[in-house]
Amino acid sequence: MRENRTEPAVSMIAGLSDLLRRVLEDSGKQEVTLGEEMEFLETYLDIQKTRFADRLQLSVNVPSEFQSARVPSLILQPMVENAIQHGIEKQAAGGAIHIAAARDNGILRLTVYNQGPRIPDNWEQLRSGVGIANVRTRLQSLYGSDCALMISNRDDGVEVLLAVPYKVNGS
Repeated sequence: MRENRTEPAVSMIAGLSDLLRRVLEDSGKQEVTLGEEMEFLETYLDIQKTRFADRLQLSVNVPSEFQSARVPSLILQPMVENAIQHGIEKQAAGGAIHIAAARDNGILRLTVYNQGPRIPDNWEQLRSGVGIANVRTRLQSLYGSDCALMISNRDDGVEVLLAVPYKVNGS
């Protein structure tokens, strides 16, 4: 607002208000539909696009047929936040984030890839952040051994893979 960019600032404040409202509304829900999760994530990403402008390129490949799949509430946002914080923010030119969903033998696979610095091979021994630790704990409490969270280096970035049982309401 100080730089006379009031429209983007007002939009960002409205987005933050939407995010806070959603967190409060869904605080008691363990799972939501992937469609609801993507709506929340889109609001978060709109804020980040305002912050980073041309430095942040996004691609989302979540087929509409997965919109009713059940996922842990507020599970994608911390993964995308890490991708921005540890990938995009660290590069003057920014980079790309790719979000995708796929179904494989009764498993829903969600991936968040960020173009940016690779993580050290021993990153888990060096420091495991609170966000990833919280995601792992939530997944274990909801799905036990029927889930996975893997973080790995790719050619020019880092990918987080979340795998949970594919289920829709009533299944």
